[in-house]
Amino acid sequence: MKIDVKKHESLIGALGNVMTWYDFALIMPMNVVLVEQCFPSNAPSWVKMMGLWIVSMGLFTRPLGALIFGPIGDKFGRQKAISFSILLMAIPTFLMGILPGYSEIGVLSPILFLFLRILQGISMGGEYTAAMVHIVEKAPSNRRGFYGGWTDAGNQVGVMLAAQSVVWLHNFFSEGEVYFFAWRIPFLLGIVLVPFAFMIPKQEPKESEAPKSSIFKMLMDHKKEVFCTVSITAFSAVSFYTLWTFLPNYLVTQGILNLKQSAACGAGASIISLVSILGAGYLSDIFKRKPFLTIGIVGSLISGGYMFFASSPSYYFWMILQLSMGFFLGVYYSCRAAFFAESFPKEVRCTAVSLSLSFAQAIFGGLTQPVMDCLVGISSYLAIIPIACVSALALYSLTLLEDRAGKEFI
Repeated sequence: MKIDVKKHESLIGALGNVMTWYDFALIMPMNVVLVEQCFPSNAPSWVKMMGLWIVSMGLFTRPLGALIFGPIGDKFGRQKAISFSILLMAIPTFLMGILPGYSEIGVLSPILFLFLRILQGISMGGEYTAAMVHIVEKAPSNRRGFYGGWTDAGNQVGVMLAAQSVVWLHNFFSEGEVYFFAWRIPFLLGIVLVPFAFMIPKQEPKESEAPKSSIFKMLMDHKKEVFCTVSITAFSAVSFYTLWTFLPNYLVTQGILNLKQSAACGAGASIISLVSILGAGYLSDIFKRKPFLTIGIVGSLISGGYMFFASSPSYYFWMILQLSMGFFLGVYYSCRAAFFAESFPKEVRCTAVSLSLSFAQAIFGGLTQPVMDCLVGISSYLAIIPIACVSALALYSLTLLEDRAGKEFI
């Protein structure tokens, strides 16, 4: 059956993000298990220190992916860029599933694992933002928020499936069996994505109408927009990886929840976030973008900040708290794609949005886990500082940009 690319552009983009985010996000609910397998407590201190950077290494290399796959898409067509990026995600994920642990090959295990994680980061940097901008550009002017939200909706489905895979494992295996061998199964399933790399509809590359200039000059010509995009993305990077990476690891290592309960909370937050993304995205085309971005930021700050003052051992308490933060993050994500795309002119839109998001994710998202671990080691109350700082910066940046919902592109 032939797919009408123009008619189903947003759904195709969402499907691509589901595939890549499932693989990319598996490390988040599996973080505790992977640290025990590849970065155990009996390893040298430098090996244990590497364990803090499992998630971060995939983020630090996202800008490199944007620089590599951007020219491939421009010169050889988007289909090739997306296909290569999917392969670069699926194959390393499968290899993680067969990688021997530290007890079998020693320090080679964590080194190889981090190398595979770097490849995943390069892949993610090449696929996400280009698809996001493209979908917003193809959408009707009065539906950009809703259509653009499908890219982040795809992210949430991928994150949810990654978290849910841990829950499913516990339905068939005991906790000990999950830690011993069953954790590998979701990673091995990454190979299922390989055929999809060859199913992306082909599009012929189009010669850019923009005047040729350096990336640096293009970014400097729009430095206010770049600064605001980086600042607003910094909020979501810290909040996202606090909710879906730091918190699962924190709750399990502190003995508050077990691995299955923690994963269930993450999956629930993803479902709620998915619903709020699509609902608020639709409404943002009616009531504009800034109100929803503001509600999302403030709500996430309140619910996320409260986590570090809570001491309840109740599974239901943590489920409700994470569902709350997932809801507000979804409200924020609902119109972010459209808001960013509408802030830049056509000739620099893809480059500026891609590099701005990748840079913010690399620095702020990449540092979230180790900084949070460090602050919690001193006092759990201090962990609210990063979220509070990036939230304030994001709210300030919103005041500097025009809300162009429903207007023609610049």
